[in-house]
Amino acid sequence: MNARVWILGAIAAVALAVGPQLRASAAEGREAATKAQGPYVVVVGVGEFKDKAISPRPTADADAKALHAMLTDKKYLGASADRAKLLLSADATREAVVKAVETAVASTGPEDTVILAFFGRGTSAGDKPCIFTSDSTVKERAKTALQITDLEPAFKKLKNQNVLLMMDIQYRGGIDAGTEKIVEPSWGEIMKLVFGDEKDDNMLPPNRVLVLGNPPFQDALTKGDHGLFYSVLSAGLGGKADQAPYNEGYESDGIVTTRELLKYLEKEIPTAARATGKTDKEKELEPVFVGRGASKFWVTRNPAETATVKKRIETVEALTKDTKLTPDLAKEAVTLLFQMPKLKWSQALRKEYQKLADGGTVADLEGARKKLLEGLKLPTEDATEFAKKVAPAISKLSAEYIKPLSRGELTALAIRGVFTEADEAIPADIADALKAPKDISDERGRELLVEARLRLGKREDLDGEKAADVTIRALIGALHDPYAGYFTKEEWLRTQGQLFGRFPGVGIIIRREAVRDGLLVVTPIKGSPAFRAGIQAGDLITEIRLEVDKQGKVLPDDAKKVHSTKGLKTDDAVNLITGKPDTPVALVVQREGESEPKVFRLTRNYVMVETVHGVKRDDKNDWSYYIDEKSKIGYLHLSQFISISDDLGTTADIKRALASMKRSGLNGLVIDVRNNPGGSLKGVIDICELFVGREAIVTTKERGGAGAVNTYSGRAAGDKSFPIVVLINGNSASASEILAACLQDHSRATIIGERTYGKGSVQHVEPYEQTEGRIKYTVARYYPPSGRNIDKVAMEQSTELKAKDEWGVKPDAGFEIKLTREELTDWFEYSRDLEIIPPAGKKVPVVDPAKDKQLAKAVEHLRGLIKDKK
Repeated sequence: MNARVWILGAIAAVALAVGPQLRASAAEGREAATKAQGPYVVVVGVGEFKDKAISPRPTADADAKALHAMLTDKKYLGASADRAKLLLSADATREAVVKAVETAVASTGPEDTVILAFFGRGTSAGDKPCIFTSDSTVKERAKTALQITDLEPAFKKLKNQNVLLMMDIQYRGGIDAGTEKIVEPSWGEIMKLVFGDEKDDNMLPPNRVLVLGNPPFQDALTKGDHGLFYSVLSAGLGGKADQAPYNEGYESDGIVTTRELLKYLEKEIPTAARATGKTDKEKELEPVFVGRGASKFWVTRNPAETATVKKRIETVEALTKDTKLTPDLAKEAVTLLFQMPKLKWSQALRKEYQKLADGGTVADLEGARKKLLEGLKLPTEDATEFAKKVAPAISKLSAEYIKPLSRGELTALAIRGVFTEADEAIPADIADALKAPKDISDERGRELLVEARLRLGKREDLDGEKAADVTIRALIGALHDPYAGYFTKEEWLRTQGQLFGRFPGVGIIIRREAVRDGLLVVTPIKGSPAFRAGIQAGDLITEIRLEVDKQGKVLPDDAKKVHSTKGLKTDDAVNLITGKPDTPVALVVQREGESEPKVFRLTRNYVMVETVHGVKRDDKNDWSYYIDEKSKIGYLHLSQFISISDDLGTTADIKRALASMKRSGLNGLVIDVRNNPGGSLKGVIDICELFVGREAIVTTKERGGAGAVNTYSGRAAGDKSFPIVVLINGNSASASEILAACLQDHSRATIIGERTYGKGSVQHVEPYEQTEGRIKYTVARYYPPSGRNIDKVAMEQSTELKAKDEWGVKPDAGFEIKLTREELTDWFEYSRDLEIIPPAGKKVPVVDPAKDKQLAKAVEHLRGLIKDKK
């Protein structure tokens, strides 16, 4: 397949007036703040309950009262009394809360802001989260507590309102359920409420933000008379989020946007938790945000800057009244003075309007403005080069994407996408040209791409390769295909390991360690530079030192070369550590029990991820594979399917493991693909061949069945000398489903566990030379030997398949073993630890059927088959 790889994986020239992005949200936000029908606020705080089986949460009412007072204060938001509902323990019934939210939605329209906040206690009804209202009881909580689904009718009536939902609900403990065992709730239901069924982050509604100050799996903390979440939240809303380093632009602008608020909470909540928490678990409290990337509507004012902003706007209005400033310039001025713009040129223009408002002249403003606008003009050759970089992606998708789309349709999607990403309205003439996309010729398409880029002009978010990167990403996002995507050159360095199991780096798995505010090494990867250098699980990385950039070019003298990991996001740390093979990076590590830090100077190289795991590592960190030595039952856990060469990849490792076991007599085998998201099509075909031989393995059909049909069969005899069990669950996807379905259809294995994910599509991942990035797109659907449907999306689109409930791979009859949410949580923790390579002298993790009832059933079943065979 050469560079192309089959992958099956889970998941107007600048006018006198400034661009539409500048005229939008800020000015409209200011108008919304000053008219009678302003934002709508609902704050609920329930800390006292009629049911004595529910312990009080003393800070809930106080937090709700204080937040309501802040949001109705004209210094901050100034929501009017009839548009700010406060419900406390005395009156916060389930019915009252639902009615308040319904009223908030009904009383607002497009671009209005709805702020909802909940403080109190909750638990789960089944495995779904619920919130205790004043009339709730533990025993009848499914009927009396506020269910997340109770709010769905209201949320479905939203008309493009800005929505901020904040929740500080204590889900853990605090109730007496008697002998009933309560499982941990899933916050996915809250996600569904706010964002609908959309699973792709790139497709989430851009004007909705969810903040979980206290996620279901963590304990709430108290700070003085208030909850810790409110204490930090109120400071951010009060203006601190509009100050450095959280504010956007060169200074505070007098308003707190959602993006600024989330940056503030992300840093300050963990900082406060480390200072307030008494246990390591409490010190690890971190909020959860969804919607932070696109959402940026404003929430409160920063009183420290309000007077200055107001005075400047009044000066501009006076100049307009005296006809010294045109209405268009006045509107532009108010927009810029009210809210900090995103782009540097518009920030520079804002400074000119500030000079005008502070005593400058209109002539000076107009001169500076003219110069700035002239600097925005993009050379035609740059726009032409942009079109040349985007056009091949359009052609490729038109020719090969599973859903037939013309190049004109894809060009229209690309142009709409780049304007959306640039936060600009599409100029009227371009919008008209896109109304009949199927009629757009190739030549006209290229002209429109050039014209679109010229209209957007010079701007830092579209500099260099960024314009093509942004446009191709937006184009593929517009396909609404959760399995398609685009990777920039830099993103590919970080991501390829997830797809291929081979990536350039040093070979460590890390996570944030909140208590010590550093990066914890979860485990080194066997054979990697870090492993060979002696970095161990449990080491704390405190510094990352660089001498060269990611490509190996020596950093200039003024470049930052030492990066502390305090407060450093994991993704940012990974970006610093990874880079081109044969380039250096140094990690400073603090090891437990040692006073002095260690400095590891590493040379990056290609790292191979272990995709075949056994039962236990020996003293050389090699795997042993027998889960039952006496019965000679082997165990192979496959984390993904990769295929590098005949000697490198999942198939090669399985062959070596099987040869090792067969030398001592293999009687049965467990293949565990639980939580395996998929991988290489070739890899899984080769593995199936090992066990079914020359039988049919899988069939792929392109373009909804109208394109090429390819059936893949084995080429050599398979080993059928021992029985097999395949373990599956809801996170077994794609290539995992091909393996399970193939072995099931040929009666070669017993399938145990829970129904699989239901991903029946095939993707190409291939280099995109024009940007040095990678594109990933769906080219076919696959079908197992029986021809049954695997794809859940296809099932949802077919009445016949829906009636048969035909999707995914189901366990064999009598072998469905479901895990409760609590059992699943325990299993996740246990199975995650199995991948750790412990330091010398530490206890080695061992696969244990006693901790895994699905595996226990597999071993029991194989023992029975082996016994019957004898």
